[in-house]
Amino acid sequence: MTTRPLVIPATVQQAARWHTLQSVRDSSVHHITWRLECAGHVDFDALDAAWQTVVNRHESLRSRFVARDGELDLVIPPAVDVTARLIEPVVLDVDQAAQEFQRVAAELHAQEFHLEVGPMARLALVRIGAQEELILTVHHIVVDGWGTMVLLNDLSAAYASLVRGEKPVFTNDAVSFHSYAEKLRSEEEQGRWRRSLDHWRTTLDGIVVTTVAYDREIGRPTAVGDPGKTVRYRFTAQADLGGAALAQELGATQFSVMLAAWQIVLARGGERELTIGVSSMNRNTRSEQALVGFLSNVCLVRAAVDDQASIGEVATAARDATWNLLSHQGVPLPVVHAALPEATRSRLTNVKLILNCLGSIGQDMTLGDIGLTMLQAPNRASRSDMIVSYWDGSDGILAEIEYNTEVYEEETVLRMMRDMDDVLVMAAADMDRPVGGVRVRTRSAPAAQ
Repeated sequence: MTTRPLVIPATVQQAARWHTLQSVRDSSVHHITWRLECAGHVDFDALDAAWQTVVNRHESLRSRFVARDGELDLVIPPAVDVTARLIEPVVLDVDQAAQEFQRVAAELHAQEFHLEVGPMARLALVRIGAQEELILTVHHIVVDGWGTMVLLNDLSAAYASLVRGEKPVFTNDAVSFHSYAEKLRSEEEQGRWRRSLDHWRTTLDGIVVTTVAYDREIGRPTAVGDPGKTVRYRFTAQADLGGAALAQELGATQFSVMLAAWQIVLARGGERELTIGVSSMNRNTRSEQALVGFLSNVCLVRAAVDDQASIGEVATAARDATWNLLSHQGVPLPVVHAALPEATRSRLTNVKLILNCLGSIGQDMTLGDIGLTMLQAPNRASRSDMIVSYWDGSDGILAEIEYNTEVYEEETVLRMMRDMDDVLVMAAADMDRPVGGVRVRTRSAPAAQ
C-alpha cells in the first residue's frame, strides 16, 4: 500500500469556496455542525475507534488543500490519525445543562479548520450527568449535508460492530472522491457542459436577484460570513396537508410546492419578477449517493408571478421549473457565473435567498442501537441573507432558517415562515384562488449589488 499522498486539482466548487474563505469575516460560515442528542449511554472507546475507522474509509475526511501558483490542489493522504474528544463539563445546577450543551456546541462549531493541514472533520462526545450529545463538525469544502448523513451511517455501523467486540466490516468499498473529481474535470474538458451553459445564459439573461426587505441597512451589500444564526419553524398540520394535497393534485414534489409557496409570499411582498436559489443534491447515481464529499450545487430559479395567476398555476410553473433545472444541475454555479455576460454577472454577485430540501436527512438516526435526535444548529455566521432548509419530521415538516442578523430580526424570519404556512393552508381550501387575493406581511426587494 502506498504511503504517498494522492494529489489532484481541487474541484471548481472547492476552489471557489477556498477563495471565498480568504476574505470572509468568519471562517466558520462553511462549517456544518450536527448536534445529536443521544437516547442512551455511549461507549466512548468504541466511538473513538469507530471515528478512526470512518476517517480511514473516506478520502474527503483525510484531505487537505495546498495552493500553488494560483491553482488549488486537493491532497489526500492514505491515512490520518484522529481521535474523538470526550468533554465532561461540570454543571452544578441540572437546569443549566441545556445551556452548557449549547455553549459547548457553539464553541466546537467555531473552532477553525486549517485547510492546509487537515483533517476536515471532528467528533466530540459531550457528557453532562446522564445526558449525552454527539457534536459532529465537518467543513463544507469537503462534505455536504447528504455526505454527512452517509458518514454518520458508517459511524453507526462501525460503532455497533466495535461494541460487540467485532472488527468493523462494510458491505461495499467506499466511493472515492478523487474519482468523482476526475469525472467532473473530464466532463468540463470534453465540453459536456456546453448545452447546460447555453441554457443558463438564456435563463438568467437580465436577472435581478431577490431578497426579503431588510429591517435595517448596513451601508453595503450583505456578504458571505456576515454574523448569523438559525431559528426553527414547524409548519402547522393544516399546512402539511395543504402542501401534500397540492403536490398530489399537480403530480409535483413537495419541494416544488414549497418553492411555489415562497414565490407567492415574495411576489405578494412587492417583487413580481423573482430570482432565488435552490440547493440541489446533485447526486444522480448510486455511487454519488454513497459518496462522502461536496457534490451539492446551487441553481437559480426565475419566476414571474402575476396577481391573476392561481396558487395552482404558480405551483405548476414551479414544478416545471424544478424539473428543468434538474437537467442542468451538474454544472457548478462558479462555472455558470463565469460563462455569463458581464452585465448578468454584475447582477449575480451573491445568491441572497436559497431553498434547501433535506428530505429524510436527520430522521431515524442511530449510533449503533442508540437513537439520535438532531438539535438546532449552532451557526454564528450567514452564507446568504436567508437559507430555508426543511425536512420531514416525525410529526410534520420542520424548517431551520439560517439568516443574516445584521439586517434581519428573528421576528421577520418567523413572519415569513408563517406567511408560507398560510399559503399552503389556502392551497388545501382552494388551489384556484388568485394570488392577488393572498395577504402577506413579508416584504420583498431587489438585492443590492
